[in-house]
Amino acid sequence: MFFGRQYSEEELRLIRCIEEVVAGSGGGSDDRCLRAAAEYLCRKRLGEAASLDKIAARHGVQLLCVYRWYSKLFQMGYRYPRDEFEHHLETVRKIYGEAVAEEVRRLYEFLKSKGAVQGLKPGGVVAALLYYAAKKHRFKYDVVKAAYEFDTYPETVEKNIVLFQWYIHGII
Repeated sequence: MFFGRQYSEEELRLIRCIEEVVAGSGGGSDDRCLRAAAEYLCRKRLGEAASLDKIAARHGVQLLCVYRWYSKLFQMGYRYPRDEFEHHLETVRKIYGEAVAEEVRRLYEFLKSKGAVQGLKPGGVVAALLYYAAKKHRFKYDVVKAAYEFDTYPETVEKNIVLFQWYIHGII
């Protein structure tokens, strides 16, 4: 990072994501093609409309070189969104904030460890977990709105809320 420059939260998340992908890829941290491919992947993860050719030009490398690295990263499991849950969690983060998103993640990890989310669609799970995060962070929760935001049915969300209460309150 350059000294004296203030980075926005969005820029810091992009930088962290790029560093994480580069470090986990096994390539050299000075490989400009790898860095360009990682930037493209991370910008897509953050919901930006990214252009692979423009990113390649900005890094001063050929598009084919960047595409090869992007293909390698995809084969290694680096994708956007990482999975459906992560995609929905980003939606929670954008609409409700970081604290609510972390509460949803914490609850999800707990329920996942108990086997409670196996076989359930991530959108319905996140919409239901948002109910518990809303109670904790004291904001108004609307089942229909949550179902709409996460592309599921209100009945599914209500069913999941009831199912999860047994796990969350320690009855199961």
